Amino acid sequence: MTDNPGGIETYLMNQLRDLDREKVMFDFVTDFPTMTYADEATALGAKIYHIPAKSKGLFAHMKAMAAVLRAHPEYKKVYFNILDAGAAFTEAVPWVMRRTVITHSHNGSTDKLRLHRLCRPFLNLFTKKRFACSALAATYMFGKRKATVIPNMISAADYAYCPSARQSTRDALGIDENFVVCHIGRLSHQKNPLGVLDIFEEVYKKDPTAVLLSVGTGEMEQEVHAYAEKKNLDRAVRFLGKRSDIAAILQAADVFLLPSFYEGLPIVAIEAQAAGLPLILSDAVSKESAITENVRFLSLADPPSVWADAILDCKHFERMPTGEDIAKAGYDRAHPSAAELAFRNYLAQP
Repeated sequence: MTDNPGGIETYLMNQLRDLDREKVMFDFVTDFPTMTYADEATALGAKIYHIPAKSKGLFAHMKAMAAVLRAHPEYKKVYFNILDAGAAFTEAVPWVMRRTVITHSHNGSTDKLRLHRLCRPFLNLFTKKRFACSALAATYMFGKRKATVIPNMISAADYAYCPSARQSTRDALGIDENFVVCHIGRLSHQKNPLGVLDIFEEVYKKDPTAVLLSVGTGEMEQEVHAYAEKKNLDRAVRFLGKRSDIAAILQAADVFLLPSFYEGLPIVAIEAQAAGLPLILSDAVSKESAITENVRFLSLADPPSVWADAILDCKHFERMPTGEDIAKAGYDRAHPSAAELAFRNYLAQP
């Protein structure tokens, strides 16, 4: 868990909320000074342990992880939710201590491919059970090793399209008459935030009423803000930072944009579909993300003008209920998939 309420964090909190906590309990180890959802997690009975980040010293990081496990022999299974195989350094600790290592892949590529490929054999060696959010994420993390794909579930009813909720949020944001493009994601290279602005610039040229809602923070935040100002888009772009009301933001939007350089299976794409929105995604996003007919994939090689035209084609899109599609595909917490139920049963085993 990190300090950012992203996809992995949302997934783990949904697990904690839904698990039979009489049979199995999640406690958390984080190498961030603060952990998102910490108050709710502790209210649900979870303990949180803070250890130094690997960037502060690998030995100190591994030593602290070992200290947590040594102090708690009751932790028989250690469950890693990861973005790349560099996690093998941390996974080595419970493996050496003869704990069961579970690895769950939540990504489809990485900027650190060389390190990832070097570490992957060790990750597979240490891992007893392999899970992934998509087939793409499974292959990327584990190669040819067998892994179980578990859908990243959401509470679909919380995102269902509601005209009154849409109007309320648009009023609050002062965008009542605007055409609203929404991007939700960390302001980091993976999410291509500069590309988002390049695309939106073309939209804005053709529709001066257009507004971009950008939700998220990250290491590129200052660069992204400066880029928007350089393009004279600062009045049309609303940088909303971290938000806990993602469902409300999606209600207010007219189209969802995600031109990422790589993804596993982004939960936010499932949330946007649950809200009945049309989605424009890069072809680097897992095709398994398309669980409704509202999704269109475009190449990152296409110029921003092509992306802009696809976005503007959505101006008169009629939003329809998508709850049945979400449930049928196994992404609704109210209707857990067989893979999800089997996973919970495995966690509850001694």
